[in-house]
Amino acid sequence: MKILITGITGLIGKHLMYVLLDKGYTHIRGHHFTNKNMDAFIANGIELFQADICDEQAIKDISKDCDVVVHSAAKVIDYGTKKDFYTAHYDATHFLLKDALQNKVKHFIYVSSVGVASGIDRKKIIPDETTPLVKTGVHYDDAKIDTETLVKDFCTKNNIFYTIIRPSAVIGKDSVWVTEPLKRIDTPIGLKLIDNGKQPACLIDATNLANGIFLCMIKDIARNQTYFFMDDWNVSWKQYFTDLAAMKNKTVGSSIPFGVAYTIASIAEIVFPLFGKNPPLAKKSVQATGMNRTISTEKARTELGWKSIINYEESMQRIKESLN
Repeated sequence: MKILITGITGLIGKHLMYVLLDKGYTHIRGHHFTNKNMDAFIANGIELFQADICDEQAIKDISKDCDVVVHSAAKVIDYGTKKDFYTAHYDATHFLLKDALQNKVKHFIYVSSVGVASGIDRKKIIPDETTPLVKTGVHYDDAKIDTETLVKDFCTKNNIFYTIIRPSAVIGKDSVWVTEPLKRIDTPIGLKLIDNGKQPACLIDATNLANGIFLCMIKDIARNQTYFFMDDWNVSWKQYFTDLAAMKNKTVGSSIPFGVAYTIASIAEIVFPLFGKNPPLAKKSVQATGMNRTISTEKARTELGWKSIINYEESMQRIKESLN
């Protein structure tokens, strides 16, 4: 079985590569965009394909001879225009789907996000894979919702198996949930908590997620299915950010009420772009850390036999070691 991983140099793609190699799957093609240090990929015999995935001609035959495509490449930032996110997510995925059809790919695995369920009130329901999604106006999350629909409809129409993966906040070396908070700690404003960081962090270690994606690849039951993935660590944002800050001998800042933070972010997203700058606070990040985004992972655990192999302490220790 030959496997294409888009975004192989990213957090999810790289961890999936190591899981596959550990399981004896060596026929891997790895898509990447920028020229990062590729030594680890070359040393492991990865066939590399460099291209801008948003350029349909540039990715022609990217999936040639591949049985499975794992599409993990994404625009993982908390602010951008609607066009930015729909180009990077919806359009790029459509290009990849068409190439997969042309090259007779059997299984298309799309890495979405827990953000698709941001519009669901956790006071009323803890969403699972059957819960209808609601758009919130946050471009990243809305683009993911529409791209999920694209994948389902395209694959169903063209007899390609699909699996949709919805991970919670993925942490590990070079994760945006590590690098961005640490950057903010070093700014004059510091890293602020929303509502004292009381909401569950809803984290997942990148290796735990990669194990889940692997199970979706090898288990027939995962065909034409959607799965949420989140570790069962029961960690609040206050604990996570406090532990992360301690790695740099720093502390987290004061707390901002959710309503105030969201209002500031809404205004900042209007004003700062007028001066060619990104807002210092975005609605997406306020939602992510100031709202309960818990989801049910019962389906992944019962159907796939997935579980959190790496615990919170081990995951944080790995992050600490990567920072030294």
